[in-house]
Amino acid sequence: MPRNARDFALFRAILTATAQAMPERMGPIPVTRRHSPGDDRLDSWKEIASYLGREVRTVQGWEKNEGLPVHRHQHGRQGSVYAFKSELDAWREERQVASEPVLAETPPAQPGKRIRVPFQIAIAAVAVAVLLTSLFLWRSLRKPSVEPAPSIVVLPFLDLSPQKDQEYFTDGMTEEIIDALSRVPNLHVVARTSAFAFKGKPTDIREIGRQLNVTAVLEGSVRKSGDQLRITAQLNRVSDGYHLWSRTFNRQLRDIFEVQREIAQAIASEMQAGTVPSREPTRNLEAYRFYQEGRFFFNQHLPPDSYRKAIERYQQAVDRDPNFALAYSGLADAYAYLAEMWVAAPSAVMPKAKQAAEKAVALDGNLGEAHTSLGIVKLDYDWDRQAAQSEFQKAMQLNPGSGWVHHWFAHSLEAQGKLDDATKEMQASLALDPLSVPIGWDVAHELIWAKKYDEALNHLNKSLALFPNHPILLIQKATALYLKGDRQSGHKISESLRAVAGRAPKDPALISFFGLFDAFEARRDDARQALNELERLRRNEYVEPFLATQVCFVLRDRECLFEWFKRGHDERSTQFVYTILEPDVYGNDPRMRALTSEIR
Repeated sequence: MPRNARDFALFRAILTATAQAMPERMGPIPVTRRHSPGDDRLDSWKEIASYLGREVRTVQGWEKNEGLPVHRHQHGRQGSVYAFKSELDAWREERQVASEPVLAETPPAQPGKRIRVPFQIAIAAVAVAVLLTSLFLWRSLRKPSVEPAPSIVVLPFLDLSPQKDQEYFTDGMTEEIIDALSRVPNLHVVARTSAFAFKGKPTDIREIGRQLNVTAVLEGSVRKSGDQLRITAQLNRVSDGYHLWSRTFNRQLRDIFEVQREIAQAIASEMQAGTVPSREPTRNLEAYRFYQEGRFFFNQHLPPDSYRKAIERYQQAVDRDPNFALAYSGLADAYAYLAEMWVAAPSAVMPKAKQAAEKAVALDGNLGEAHTSLGIVKLDYDWDRQAAQSEFQKAMQLNPGSGWVHHWFAHSLEAQGKLDDATKEMQASLALDPLSVPIGWDVAHELIWAKKYDEALNHLNKSLALFPNHPILLIQKATALYLKGDRQSGHKISESLRAVAGRAPKDPALISFFGLFDAFEARRDDARQALNELERLRRNEYVEPFLATQVCFVLRDRECLFEWFKRGHDERSTQFVYTILEPDVYGNDPRMRALTSEIR
């Protein structure tokens, strides 16, 4: 999932400001049981599952873990159940409301249309009219098929283990299947971020398909007890909810790679998409377990703790298997994101990221993740744009369906000043991951860089329609309005953000942006106070220098601007390579031009 420091670190600040308002984990939602007329009643697990648009095993899991209102006959046969549609509707509505985040709601997306490619038909005909009539009748009578436009989302598998302690394992299996399918060239696979947006939400697969613009949904469950695995997977057609394929696997843990590939290949074959490339990352199951845990923590993106836990697990993985290239790639990303998220000075952690990424590539030159990891370091730490772009291009060849890679390739284009090309590439990444807020705001940031403020505002309004009141989107909107010259509208948004974050935020990112808004509104003393606060914080923690340079520029303080700019250079800021995009800010001082000459 794309998480560039330039934008995402703000999300950390907003989450901190609102953490107390959000429950750590959602439990079952109590639903008042209302008895209804007979025609409202469903009399079996099959009818209940069909009504909810999911498989039987899924709704049974909801009944056990999420409080799904299902009744049992007191004297009926074992397993005899019934439910009322009105109660199910009420439960679904309450569960959806309770599971939505406070500031980043996810209403239905409006993905672009995909072109359906009709079957090639060989119809011998004499008259054109007969041909057209035959074609019309054939199209109206034929059954729906996923073949014309193979596209799929893999929903997070349910953990049905006795202790409910295998979330990292089930999430890992889901990600492995997503990754395997994304390496099939003829199959459009929704990326992890958008797929996991539906985790724990009782959403009908037809609604999921509509939001993500896919033709099929794969769902399943995992029951792990010791070394025994019971995995159930089911492929559903979105258009009518019809089950295309389903199977249950009873295997031992040592067969995990085989069964993951077997599931992925069965899906690819069912959708006539091609062959899934074979990959067995390690033969050491203990190393693989630590790798899964590391990935689980990394994907939480809650700096610094989640990255440090990820580093610990990845290190344990490579200690047990020194040839585990995928674990070295994960280790590189976890170190790199301590710098990307402005938690640690790049000079302190990026060398470790580079060493791990180079080791991953050396162990497996055909591993797309390894080339992506190395590309990140080369771009944001070595400031070597061409070398980074080469790594990302290699990664895209190996894994053409990865939105993560496309996102980073777009950043390499940004660093070369190719904003139009970068925006097109970022849009391609958004098509692969349509519910990714970070990719959405990356597009907006590119438009703001290009001074296309009206286009940026139009894009941001569409994004805010999907994610109302999302703080980073609002920060971007305020910035675009200020730069456009609409101070009144920008002020209105900035004041609403201050109400959420508080008047005295402690996070450097928020302090700098509020200082920037003060500078836009000619409140120079308040802007200076923000800069002083950043100086104070800098004594005890890493403060990204380029946060302050924007405030200095709007204040027209060249010495302040150069001082913070030089700090960014000396500390190997991950933002330094992007200064080419703002020549008005960094291009007028010969001292800064001399420093940027080091960018290759």
